[in-house]
Amino acid sequence: MPLILGFLLLLPLAFGQDSDQSLTHYIQMMNLKALPAPSPKNEPLYQLGLRLFYDKQLSGKNNISCHACHALSGHSSDTLPLGVGEGADGLAENRIQSQGALLARHTPALYNLGLPGVSAFFWDGRVMKHPQGGLWTPEEGLNGTNPKLKEIASALDGLLAAQALFPISNPDEMLGQGSTLSRVEAWEAVMERLFNGRLGASYQRFFKEAYPGVSNFNIAHVANAIAELERHHFLANNTPWDQYLRGNKKFMSERMKKGAVVFLSKGSCTNCHNGDHLSAFGFFNIGVPQIGPGISNSDDKGLMEFTGAETHKYRFRASPLRNVALTAPYMHSGAFTSMWEVIDHYDHPMRSVHMFNWNPKHPRYREDLILDTNSERSKERAKLLAPNLPRNLSLTPEEKKDLYCFLMVGLTDLKNQQDLLTKGVLDEIDDCSPRLTR
Repeated sequence: MPLILGFLLLLPLAFGQDSDQSLTHYIQMMNLKALPAPSPKNEPLYQLGLRLFYDKQLSGKNNISCHACHALSGHSSDTLPLGVGEGADGLAENRIQSQGALLARHTPALYNLGLPGVSAFFWDGRVMKHPQGGLWTPEEGLNGTNPKLKEIASALDGLLAAQALFPISNPDEMLGQGSTLSRVEAWEAVMERLFNGRLGASYQRFFKEAYPGVSNFNIAHVANAIAELERHHFLANNTPWDQYLRGNKKFMSERMKKGAVVFLSKGSCTNCHNGDHLSAFGFFNIGVPQIGPGISNSDDKGLMEFTGAETHKYRFRASPLRNVALTAPYMHSGAFTSMWEVIDHYDHPMRSVHMFNWNPKHPRYREDLILDTNSERSKERAKLLAPNLPRNLSLTPEEKKDLYCFLMVGLTDLKNQQDLLTKGVLDEIDDCSPRLTR
């Protein structure tokens, strides 16, 4: 069956169709659609979320906000290979570890997470729908159809809100290193600080405006507001690719179109990055080099860390790809600094598993970032590679340029395309100019 499917995918190339004909074929075959608009903005809830997103009172030591790791200037991330939590300094390209905890994974971007179809959050999927109904999260009291923390679980308006709960209650991220508070205690402390602290009167007014008729508030109402902010503030649904899918073909250059064809056919990218988000939020082991804050902590098992299932070992969530040009470095470990490295990895993943070179010294960390070179673990990662991951694509130099153009420009929202020129990501490729008007 895979051989037959591969033959059908490559038919348009074999018969020499032009890019538009080939793209139309793949779009129809895969039923691809442009990303939709989000649900209408709840302005009072959005304004509350805006204040909370920037407020350090959500942290245990009043020294870090959501924005610290998901900065606007970092296009909703921190531009670092691995995240640094409470105790770190600066934003985006100026963020340094300082006294912060070195986290185990790259800080994921927030684009389009409030749109339909997003079914799992975090690299290890530790917030998703429970197979039997309700939530499935690290907090058992929130989970299932009859949760112990019913007052919180019932007030949450979805998965996006649920994910906002956990950085707040993580000692290394926002709660404070060394804290012994439980999650529930941490959430209660946040509510006490917001309602009875220095801005208490102001926050009481904002909460009442955002939730008319509600008198008893809990951490779910904070999470809902942050989710509303993320839903509308970090939106990238107007890329050249989305315009093309809506029938406006002028937004894609010929090189972008060829790159999209490579993405949908020879590149086999849709084996994992399928659907309208260019991710169905599945979990795969693609052989990414593992970097960590020390030899003992560098064997990140991915989805298995959450589920405990041996069959989930080394699997990580396939990221959605809108605005991917603006959110380097890449992968769960932040090992790849550029899209060229990502493309080269997929072209021949076994090279990354066995031959990746990494400098443990990084100017923005006080600790070394250790590459896991344990030969037995490398063999196991190679053995457990996803069956649908091609082992040797043999992409030509021109195909790599085409694919790069599609990923870096074709998937960047029109309002952000000026940033591509500022970052210089297109300096080494021709015929891939962005449109600079929305």
